[in-house]
Amino acid sequence: MTGKTETVRQAGTFALVGLAATGVHYLVALTLSLIMPVTWANPFGFLVAFGVSYIGHGRLTFRLAEGEHQHRKRLPRFALTATTGFLIGQGLLMALRALTPLPDWLALGIALGVVPVFTFVTSRIWVFALPSRDAND
Repeated sequence: MTGKTETVRQAGTFALVGLAATGVHYLVALTLSLIMPVTWANPFGFLVAFGVSYIGHGRLTFRLAEGEHQHRKRLPRFALTATTGFLIGQGLLMALRALTPLPDWLALGIALGVVPVFTFVTSRIWVFALPSRDAND
C-alpha cells in the first residue's frame, strides 16, 4: 500500500477500534453513574476501554507483527497518550457539568468525542510508529 492509502486504512480502522473502545468506556461509565457521580464513574470506563484500545490499535489499526509489539516501549507511550486524552476529556466533562445544564449522557458523549484526533495522530507518529513506516511516509 502507498503511504496515503495506508494512512486512510489506518484512520478507518482507528475509527472502528476507537468506536468499540469508546462504546465500552461510555457504557461502563454510564452504568456506574447510576451508583456514583458521572465524573467519578468516567475513570473506570476509561480503564476498561484502555485495554480494548491498546490491543485493537496494535493488532488491527497499525498491524504490528508479533515481534514488533515491543510492549516495554509502546505500552508506556500509549498510556501517556491515552491518559493525556482522558485528562482532556475529563476536563471538558467537568466543565460541561459545571457550566451547562446538559444531561450526563450528552456531556459524556461530547467529552468522549473530542479526543480521537489527538489520539490517532500521536499513536501513528509516536506510539506505534515503525522505522520503516517513518521512512516511507
